[in-house]
Amino acid sequence: MYGYKIINGKAVIDDTEAGIIVSIFNGYISGLSMKAAAANAGVLMQHSAVKRILMRDIYIGTDYYPAIISRETFAKANGRRLHRANLHGFEKRYTAPPIHKAFELAATETHFDDPAEQAEYIYSLIEVKV
Repeated sequence: MYGYKIINGKAVIDDTEAGIIVSIFNGYISGLSMKAAAANAGVLMQHSAVKRILMRDIYIGTDYYPAIISRETFAKANGRRLHRANLHGFEKRYTAPPIHKAFELAATETHFDDPAEQAEYIYSLIEVKV
C-alpha cells in the first residue's frame, strides 16, 4: 500500500511516500487538479491513481495501518472531489467495488509439491469477513 511498508508483519509509515500523500491531499484541497496535486508533490501520476489515493480511508488510520492524514483532511478532500464530480456530472458514472479488509483462513489440510497448486489451494481457503 502506497505510503506504508511492512516490517515484521506490521504496517509502518514510509516517511517519503507519506509526505507525498499529505502533499497530494493538501494540494487538491487548495484547488489543484488531481494530476497537478501529484505533480506539485513531485510525482507523476494519472488522474485515476490520485483519485484512488484520495478515496482510500486507510490513510486516516485503521487497526493495521497508522494514520497519515487527519479525518478532517480526508473529509475536505473527498467533499471537494464529490463537489467537482457533481459539477461535471460524474458522480454516478462509476461506483468502485467494496474493498474488503477482513479475511479468515481455514486450516490447511493438504500439501502440494507444486508451489502454484499449493498457492491455489490456500487461496481457496480464504473467506471474506463482512
